[in-house]
Amino acid sequence: MPMDSKWPHLLVLLGFSVALPACRLAERELQDRTPRGCANCHTNIAERWERSAHARAWNDPAFIRETEERSADDCLPCHAPQPLLDQPPGEPAALRGHERHFGVECRTCHQLGEAYAGPHGSRLGPHPVVQDTVRLPCSDFCGICHEMEAKEHATEYSASSPNQHTCAQCHMPTCRERLTQGHLLSYIHPQRAVHDHAFPVWSPTVSAGAVEIGRPAIVRAEGQPVEVALALTNRGAGHRIPTGDYGHRELRIAVELLDLERRRLGQAEQAVFPGEDLSLAPGVPTPFRIPVAAAASESAERIRVVVQRVNQSRSFQTTLAEGEWPVAP
Repeated sequence: MPMDSKWPHLLVLLGFSVALPACRLAERELQDRTPRGCANCHTNIAERWERSAHARAWNDPAFIRETEERSADDCLPCHAPQPLLDQPPGEPAALRGHERHFGVECRTCHQLGEAYAGPHGSRLGPHPVVQDTVRLPCSDFCGICHEMEAKEHATEYSASSPNQHTCAQCHMPTCRERLTQGHLLSYIHPQRAVHDHAFPVWSPTVSAGAVEIGRPAIVRAEGQPVEVALALTNRGAGHRIPTGDYGHRELRIAVELLDLERRRLGQAEQAVFPGEDLSLAPGVPTPFRIPVAAAASESAERIRVVVQRVNQSRSFQTTLAEGEWPVAP
């Protein structure tokens, strides 16, 4: 065999000679099965998870306040669940007996016995990985905890979504990278689509085109307030907007009347909350009539509409749709 042809084989052997000790090191570190231990290898995923509401699930001040110092027993299991894959499908979450301060963590969704489940199976590394293409990608899996009160998130989505996207496809957008970082063994992993474990409620990808605004018009009727009439259509989600059982979830519709120089003549807002008739059902135009100042409407030349999701203090807002139209003669 020519010398040049030996180099690829030698490099492979050298790589394994370095990788195997790293694998044994990782095996010792795996004795810590908390997110702290997982972060030794899955560094990027762990860093994103630390920014998530899942990581704060047990210690979030709002949760502690609303459950009266964690005394509401029915609420606790979903804020520190035992591994969900270790229980039969459809069973409610069970409260973990230890290390609850980690909240909804790696073991909650990925531990399956002594193995871990994920989109790709593997026998390499410090723990076996079982490929799961059935339960983990399914919206019903998220629904174990996200459908505690109203059967809307997963059930309504499955019934209404023509493209059958899952919760993760919107709320766990992907990037291409290796599954592990920080040690030589990580270079054995190919770059793949890795889901965002920060679980953004509204990522830019999800927000773009989520709501469609129908052309607004000024409506004047004798003896009635002047109104801006418009229709909003939920084009981006298979569940209602807004939706959810707990926390402050608000859709804000802001209307401005402008003159020819785009100076503001008047403005008005309407808030929509989960469970209301005006919450946006998937694919169905929802009509709104928002009162505005009569004097402002007389000289208005343009109507501007902004639709946003906002939090209680309005310190966070995500624009779902906006547009500007001339006033119809």
